[in-house]
Amino acid sequence: MTDYILALIQQESGLSFKKVAATHGGEYAGPCPWCGGNDRFLIWPQYKGGRYWCRGCEKTGDAIQYLRDIHGLSFAEACKELGISKSGCKRKRTKPISEKPVFKPKKYENPPALWMQKAEVILNATQENLWTPSGQAARDILFNKGLTEATIRHAGIGFNPLDLYRDRRGWGLPQEIRFDGKPKLLWIPAGIVIPFNYLPAQKAQTQNKEIVTRLRIRRNDPGEGPRYVIVAGSTMAPLVLEPDKNIFVVVESELDAWLIWQEAADLVGIIAMGAAGMKPDVFTHSLLSKAEKILNALDYDEAGARHSWKFWPKTYGQRVIRWPVPIGKDPSDALQQGVNIREWIEAAIE
Repeated sequence: MTDYILALIQQESGLSFKKVAATHGGEYAGPCPWCGGNDRFLIWPQYKGGRYWCRGCEKTGDAIQYLRDIHGLSFAEACKELGISKSGCKRKRTKPISEKPVFKPKKYENPPALWMQKAEVILNATQENLWTPSGQAARDILFNKGLTEATIRHAGIGFNPLDLYRDRRGWGLPQEIRFDGKPKLLWIPAGIVIPFNYLPAQKAQTQNKEIVTRLRIRRNDPGEGPRYVIVAGSTMAPLVLEPDKNIFVVVESELDAWLIWQEAADLVGIIAMGAAGMKPDVFTHSLLSKAEKILNALDYDEAGARHSWKFWPKTYGQRVIRWPVPIGKDPSDALQQGVNIREWIEAAIE
C-alpha cells in the first residue's frame, strides 16, 4: 500500500492533493474528505505503508482505516476491498481506550413570563409591518432566499423598522449597569424578526398555545457589528421543525431551516442550531439519539468546520453524514445558484 493510499483517497473523494514537502518521503496536502478546508488533510504515501492525518477533525490512519471510516466497512471488508490476503492483513493490538466524558446536553428554560408577554406584543407589530410598504426591502430579502409568502407567515417572521430600547426590568430581566454607570437597556434592533415560538419539550405545559421564547433579528445594516442579534432574555434552544421524523437535517440558520421545511417537510425533520459551535439541548439530543440518519449540513466555512464537525460523529456515530450543499455556503445560497433543495435532500436519503 506504499504508493496506493494517495491514489485511493483521490479516487474515492474526488479531491486533488499537491506535494508540499519532502517529510517522510513526500507529504501531500489538500481538503479533508470529512471536514473540508483547503490544505488541512495530509497524506504520506511512503511513511509506514501510507498514512493520512487531518489537522481539523483529526481523522488519521492507513488505507484500511480510510475505507472503514468513509464507507463504514468492517476490518475484514476493508482488507478484501484492497485485495489484501489474510496473512498480510493482521489486526494491530491497541492500547486500552480511556473513558471519555459523555456529552451532557443543556436544558433551556423559558424566559420570564413578563418577557414573553412583551415579546409577543413586539412580534405581532413586526408581523404587520412586514406586509406594509416599509417592509418591502425585508420581503425582498426573504423572497430572494426562496421563502414563499405562505412559509413566511407560517414561520411568524416580522420586520422591525427602527431600533427599539426598553427597560430590562419592564421585561422581567435583572437590572444591569453599563461602564458609564447608566442602566443597560434591552436592545431590539431594526431588521427582520425571526421568532422562536415555544420550547417543544414544554409545549404540553402551555396547552398547545404558542408562546414567544426568542427574538432573533437579522439587522438591516450591521456595519462592523453582528448581522444577527438575539434579544436579551431569549432562549438559546435550537429550532426544531417536524420533530416526529426519523431523519434530521442540521443547519445553522433558522431561515435555512424554514426553506428546507418548505421544500421537504414530508421527508425530514430540520434542526437549526443558530451558530456552528452550538450543541443540541436536552430535547434535540433525545431526537437525534433515536434518529435513523443525521445529515450535517452546517455552514462549511472555516468556522463551521472547525467548531462543529468533530462533535457530531463523536456524539452520534456513523448515523451522521456530512451533507453540505453542493454549491454555496448554505441552503439559501445554494438555491440562489440553481440547486433544487428537495432533490439535494432526496439524494441524501437514497
